[in-house]
Amino acid sequence: METLANLLTFMAEPWFAIPWYSVGIAGAAWIVYDSFHANSALNPPLKACWPILVIFFSVIGVALYLAVSRPSDIGDYEPGEPKMRRFTHYAKPQWRKVVGSAAHCVGGDGLGILTAMVMARLWGFTFWQEFWFEYAVGYLLGWFLFQTWAMRLHGNGWLQAIWKGGRAEFFSMITVMLGMGAVMYYVTPAVVGEQPLPDTYAFWTFGALGLLVGFIFTYPMNYWLVAIGWKHGEGHEHMLKKKDQQKQQEAHA
Repeated sequence: METLANLLTFMAEPWFAIPWYSVGIAGAAWIVYDSFHANSALNPPLKACWPILVIFFSVIGVALYLAVSRPSDIGDYEPGEPKMRRFTHYAKPQWRKVVGSAAHCVGGDGLGILTAMVMARLWGFTFWQEFWFEYAVGYLLGWFLFQTWAMRLHGNGWLQAIWKGGRAEFFSMITVMLGMGAVMYYVTPAVVGEQPLPDTYAFWTFGALGLLVGFIFTYPMNYWLVAIGWKHGEGHEHMLKKKDQQKQQEAHA
């Protein structure tokens, strides 16, 4: 752990933290613009989650977005159904769906986790008080805002969407917080000596590191959730199926 601590001391320095978040904020702003123009077929919840994720993951987040959720030729397609079909075809590989699912999870959860972390540090919580507070806030925000929203877009009624969203979020959040907790408990104190406050560079850089490790930890869980149909990743299979059925009905009318 001492060796790891020595390797990561740079993360608490302004020369690392400022460029990291500057790239993250600029990347998030570009993704917001891109997702409403060239890449407008991006699933609505991911339009919200990718910018959040990129703020914390910086250049890593931008690279993930380009590799997973943005076909390079999407700007050549007409808005509406043509873009939806191109995006859905691009998102078809399982690994892209799983990364999209994990990005949706960590983007939504991460906003709640970091918000709770700010409050917990200012209020002087102990480690375990902070851990469970972050878990609760991240889970509730991810469940009722992001997961329920996604489930509604797949044709579920409100009660069913709340149930399915909470079920998926429960399993995803466990693994995100395992990664986050490991960084908080072992790595951050080893590098900076104590849990940093929100007015320090270390707070934001090690918070981002915790979310990144949580993203890695939750990937296998999201693979399983997508495989059994409890999460959907990305794409518009449900909406395109309805459109195709309507076209068939009109053709036979």
